[in-house]
Amino acid sequence: MQALKIVTALVVAFVSITNLTAQNNPLSGQWEAEYEENNEKSYVTYEFRNENGRPICYTTYIKDDKGRGAAHESLAIKDISFEREKGTGKFIFTHEGKNYEVRAHLTLRDSNTLVISYSAWGYSDSETWKRLK
Repeated sequence: MQALKIVTALVVAFVSITNLTAQNNPLSGQWEAEYEENNEKSYVTYEFRNENGRPICYTTYIKDDKGRGAAHESLAIKDISFEREKGTGKFIFTHEGKNYEVRAHLTLRDSNTLVISYSAWGYSDSETWKRLK
């Protein structure tokens, strides 16, 4: 019985620490970005998670402008270093069937707006992600 009380206390402490870490991480939660190509819009949902004590970002859902979509789990940003409102990470994307990693800069404009800036092949781009509630 004493062992069960100790295990329960450890689980409660772990959950409390996990929740505190998530609350202290301004990136945590789900974000959505809008993309337009050939006059067609698509929306991608991203989720920042805490793994091994570090933030990591996954693509979780992709839908078109008519709301049709599907779950899609893939790594989006890794090796994230983030303090206050700025940070860096490796943004992962697919271009012409190949996966690429590029250094990205992350800037939190406000609690609901994140800008991801990167440069690849001499082409620079910025994406604005909005926090989902």
